[in-house]
Amino acid sequence: MANLGSLAPNYGAGVGPAYLSGQDSWYSGAQVTILMVDSQYSGPLLVRAFQLEGNGKATVTLADFPSSDLIKQEPRVAVVPALHTTGGGLYLGAVALTSFWRAWYGLLSTDSPGCFGLQVDGDVFTELIVFAVNPGTPPPG
Repeated sequence: MANLGSLAPNYGAGVGPAYLSGQDSWYSGAQVTILMVDSQYSGPLLVRAFQLEGNGKATVTLADFPSSDLIKQEPRVAVVPALHTTGGGLYLGAVALTSFWRAWYGLLSTDSPGCFGLQVDGDVFTELIVFAVNPGTPPPG
């Protein structure tokens, strides 16, 4: 987990400038997901999910958060929308350079446990974020 400093949430999987946050353990059911983008990168992002092991038939879905009214606005973080691509990915458009991080709030779900990844493509980089999905539902709390 990367330490994102004084930001809330202040943790995320990835090497940057994009980080997968919202949970530190993932389960097959839909869970709140936050894609955090460092303020030093203002360009566009294409995010695609995939299965890393198994037969390749498992699916991972990135869906919009049901209501933006439920998103807590954090200091120095700008909540941004994403366009859904035909292949099931997300496209986050470029923004004006600012000191604010970007955050896309959504739901991540898979139809089975296993090892999955997000490929995040920017103007001048490709980043792979790997995460494990546990069987069953998330524990309470």
